[in-house]
Amino acid sequence: MKNYILVVVMLLTIQCINAQSNIDKDVNTSAINLVIVNDNGDILLKKATIGWITIGAFYEKRHTINEVIDSISNKYGVSITKPNLKGVFTYKFDFNNAVSIRQVYVAKSTTNDLPTNKNVEFRWAPKDEAIEKFKSTIPSLGEMIAQIIDYPQVVWGGSFLIKKENNKKTSMITEDFYPISDASTYRESSNDPAVVKALQKYMEGSSYNKREMLLSAFTDNATLYLTNRDGDFKRYSPSEYADFFKNAEKGKFNGRDAKILEITVTKDIATAKVEIAGPDRAWVYIDLFLLKKIKNDWRIISKTATRVDK
Repeated sequence: MKNYILVVVMLLTIQCINAQSNIDKDVNTSAINLVIVNDNGDILLKKATIGWITIGAFYEKRHTINEVIDSISNKYGVSITKPNLKGVFTYKFDFNNAVSIRQVYVAKSTTNDLPTNKNVEFRWAPKDEAIEKFKSTIPSLGEMIAQIIDYPQVVWGGSFLIKKENNKKTSMITEDFYPISDASTYRESSNDPAVVKALQKYMEGSSYNKREMLLSAFTDNATLYLTNRDGDFKRYSPSEYADFFKNAEKGKFNGRDAKILEITVTKDIATAKVEIAGPDRAWVYIDLFLLKKIKNDWRIISKTATRVDK
């Protein structure tokens, strides 16, 4: 009987050890952070053991995105409008081999009241104060939220390395923030498809060596102010700029990945920001455009650019 009890105790001990080892295993996770703002532009803060954070939750088995968001609302007793996705970020860790994907949504409070869950401390804070409190908890949290609040027309991506030092977590950016959406679809002022069409002529013409298409995006007397390969700041005509692509194979992708970041239209003038990135983002430029509506046709009248990857 004693031997039997000893065997049972040993088996239970082994099971406990195995269970603990499973807990300690590196496990990939997905989580939702829900940023809630009120009519004053204040951001909701939740007090946690590690500091001030947003409300959120990890995905559980068989949960959809809407189910996770509903569970957050129900858990904390918060009434919100339909959340909008504003960022998808990757966390890697220096203390395990797991990866965590963080989806960040923004929603408006429908009541401007604090959540009804009395077991959790909440408060509203102005944007700058909220960002600083998030950063003091873990820098990546504040940096992500600052990016999506400052540039709400874009869905952002980015990656962080999370470190643990003396039981406190720190972070560093391993991939700079980059848009994973076409910003023009998020701005009412950019709804004029003719503005987008003019930019698309520029982007397709320069990315696929289509000289005639590229020229059609500009007025004949447009001015381009650019720094050449020798480091000289010069003024170019559209024809001179298009000649940069004349010896490349027409219609063949040359590695220039172009994305519209921002468009603002005021009556018959518009400004636009476009990102141009090389293969594997070996180089990245931001192009700024000034456009004019001429006889119901939008054309680029000026352009400049700067390299930002450095």
